[in-house]
Amino acid sequence: MAILIKHYEGNKIYPIFHAALPLVFTEIPQIKKLKINRLSLLIGSLLPDIIDKPLFLLGLGNGRFLSHNLLFMTISFLIVYFSSKRNKNISFPFLAGLIFHLILDIPYVPLFYPFISYEFHYLEEPLLYWLRKLWTDPFVFITEITGLLIMLFILIKNKLYHKKEISDYLRGVNQTFTKSSKEIEIDA
Repeated sequence: MAILIKHYEGNKIYPIFHAALPLVFTEIPQIKKLKINRLSLLIGSLLPDIIDKPLFLLGLGNGRFLSHNLLFMTISFLIVYFSSKRNKNISFPFLAGLIFHLILDIPYVPLFYPFISYEFHYLEEPLLYWLRKLWTDPFVFITEITGLLIMLFILIKNKLYHKKEISDYLRGVNQTFTKSSKEIEIDA
């Protein structure tokens, strides 16, 4: 007997929050000292939507089946892991980003596709839908504003005022954290 699960496409579209939430976790002192490659984390946290939204906007079907499931997560992780020559500083943050993304999209993800059938109802204009939801749904608006505030907090807290500083921060280079009111710098 086949299992069919129904969802409405586009109910949860929070691109700013999808990027901000994983980044704020890297500000936890115990995690910050691990030299996390935040660029890899960001790519992982946005990749499912980078794949599915353009396909949907171009009228090529629902890419959510392709990029919002455990099979995609596993294959993507393995591709990054082996193409980075088993670099755990790149592949594990990437995997963490994918996990964050799928958790934030629950229950609107076909986690077990292709092993379980899912049915999505398509929106005619997903971009207009998101913009309309952004300005008319307080939850969406507050979520995206929270994402912007998190990003602003990270920029100010880490004194990321120039492109090079932001680039180093994203790559996990020259991280500084405080321990017992002493600053300690970590070079990658």
